Amino acid sequence: MDLSELFWNAHLDTLKQGWELSGGQYVCLVCGEAFEDGAVYPHGERLYEARKAVQLHQADRHGSMLHYLLGLDKKATGLTDLQRDLLRSFAAGETDAEIVRRAGSGSASTIRNHRFALKEKAKQAKLFLAIMELMDEGASAGPKFVPVHRTATQVDERYAITEDEYAALLAKYMPDGPEGPLTGFPRKEKRKVALLRHISTFFEQGRTYKEKEVNEVLKRFLADDYVTLRRYLIEYGYLDRKDDGSAYWVKL
Repeated sequence: MDLSELFWNAHLDTLKQGWELSGGQYVCLVCGEAFEDGAVYPHGERLYEARKAVQLHQADRHGSMLHYLLGLDKKATGLTDLQRDLLRSFAAGETDAEIVRRAGSGSASTIRNHRFALKEKAKQAKLFLAIMELMDEGASAGPKFVPVHRTATQVDERYAITEDEYAALLAKYMPDGPEGPLTGFPRKEKRKVALLRHISTFFEQGRTYKEKEVNEVLKRFLADDYVTLRRYLIEYGYLDRKDDGSAYWVKL
């Protein structure tokens, strides 16, 4: 199971803690770093079992899961910029009056109304999750969708790709096998998303690449137009880079 699938399939309590025990490993849901169950890992001057090691990793590398989740794109969280700022303030224990003083505008009653609206939104979300789980229990097995990567710049119908569709598209555009080459790069958006998702898996998470190294990976798939692949991987949120193009990495 890849990291995006592990993240989106995680239960609420697992998302809150930021890691999951999967396949005998404690896996960080943010970056994918894994800690083998039963092994010990150094941290500072001490050794820790895997469960504690992933917790320390989470705190050191990523901070709180609240901070990370609030930092996700608004298309993933459904929160406006104002709501995210207010949630950070509420989590920090600020009173309505303190938030108004810090902002230099608004009123305590306005902040209180926002606080109430967010509580109501949480109730609705809880009911919606219950409804969806009950629906899944009673429904016949439907198509399984390929997970959407968390850093997608715009989630829409382009990402409604079933696993069967995904496999068929890879076979169509890479008849020689999953390592390429591509027979061409499609114009249809859904097909682009499927191929870019596959190509992105050939880059290691946590590693920094030079542009030449990125190009070498992409030339396996489209030797005569690897620049287009590189541009789309950035545009669709699979890779990120420095402004001067001196370094690239998998976007998490």
